[in-house]
Amino acid sequence: MRKISKIEPRLPSVPKRKKVAAYARVSMESERLMHSISAQVSYYSSLIQSHPEWEYAGVYADYGISGTGTAKRSEFQRMLADCESGKINIVLCKSISRFARNTVDLLETVRHLKSIGVEVRFEKENISSMSGDGELMLSILASFAQEESRSISENCKWGIRKGFQNGVARFSLLYGYRIVNGNLVIENSEAEIVRLIFQQFLGGDSCYIIAVKLNEMGVKSYYGKQWSGGVISGILRQEKYTGNSLMQKYFVEDCITHKEQKNKGELPMYYAENTHPAIISQDTFNKAQQEFATRYGVKIKNGTAEKAGFMYHYGEYEKPDFSVRKAQWSEEQRKRHSEIYQSRETMKFLHHDLSLFIKCEVCGRNLTGQYRTFADGSRELRWVCFKHNKELHQEKNSLPRPPAMRDDALKSLIAEVLEMEQFNAEIMCENLSQITAYGDMLTFHFHNGRKVQRKYIPPKRGYRRKEKI
Repeated sequence: MRKISKIEPRLPSVPKRKKVAAYARVSMESERLMHSISAQVSYYSSLIQSHPEWEYAGVYADYGISGTGTAKRSEFQRMLADCESGKINIVLCKSISRFARNTVDLLETVRHLKSIGVEVRFEKENISSMSGDGELMLSILASFAQEESRSISENCKWGIRKGFQNGVARFSLLYGYRIVNGNLVIENSEAEIVRLIFQQFLGGDSCYIIAVKLNEMGVKSYYGKQWSGGVISGILRQEKYTGNSLMQKYFVEDCITHKEQKNKGELPMYYAENTHPAIISQDTFNKAQQEFATRYGVKIKNGTAEKAGFMYHYGEYEKPDFSVRKAQWSEEQRKRHSEIYQSRETMKFLHHDLSLFIKCEVCGRNLTGQYRTFADGSRELRWVCFKHNKELHQEKNSLPRPPAMRDDALKSLIAEVLEMEQFNAEIMCENLSQITAYGDMLTFHFHNGRKVQRKYIPPKRGYRRKEKI
């Protein structure tokens, strides 16, 4: 007799509710815009919670941050992280310009969210990233948003530069002053320290010694930190302490990257006198610039000494020999310094047994010891040619580059060539002058002129010698 089983019909499953979030942003912190973003947050909260098929996943809002980049938008980054972790299925946004004004950032972000199944909807433009023509419309409209941002930036730059022409200075945080209603006001306690710095420098102290003295006195910098020679150098070359302002020393080249660039003649600079109260006299400042230029071998431009690449000091803090480098070196000094620090015979100390002993035949540089750290806390010393790997390899040079060679494997190979039971650095130096590498082929140069070639064969990974950190 046949057996018959009844299969009950499947009931239609209840569709799972979508997790919906919203993103809002304003680029300036003002009372009006704060009210605007509060209204956006309230609107999207009620909209999402009133939709029966949606589950409220939150509203992310950035205050006073530009839309030309995404790195500094903390809420935006938190929203992306929640999307990747599966907490969000749909993102709502008022317009494309609120989401991003950078075309590249916008498209990359939307494509990434689309690839993980997250939809982005822009209400003003009525565009969904999941629609067929969504990406095309996004590309076109995002370009308009980016150009609008560029236009606003150019208008702001024009207004600022017009103010510079009329002698209107723009102030930022400066030790010895406080900004009150857009103007610099002297902070008396800090102003005394500024006068002391100029007095000590003209008295013969270096920037480093002045910093040491201030730290010993317990004086703190603007942010309550320790003083350094570089900070003292900046104070000595700051013309605003005379009550005058040199404007447009720096400028922003691109409104998208916001990268600040030093003005080296690309744009005009403006020097305005008596823009704020002075802490030191103009005569004292001029003497300090002349002393700075003479002491560190730099030029004076626009009444201010240029930044010194290296600042040395005298007296009890003086260091021996080449640790104290002069501001301007002659070719003989540079050559001597190079010979000392690139020759095994003249080097005062060696970090490893094979330091300055293995040379690349292609670029002529010594191989450098580099530690590779593993997950278990152990590390392994390798010898690599940085010059060859970084510069020549970027030019797609066809010459072979030395591989990363393990220190223990090299020592075993040296012991084999010199017929030693165990590697000994002294015996190696007595017999060999150097080792050269051409790819994985090593040439051992003996003092008597004999040469022996061996191929470097990397040992198996399971037998590597571990060194605990």
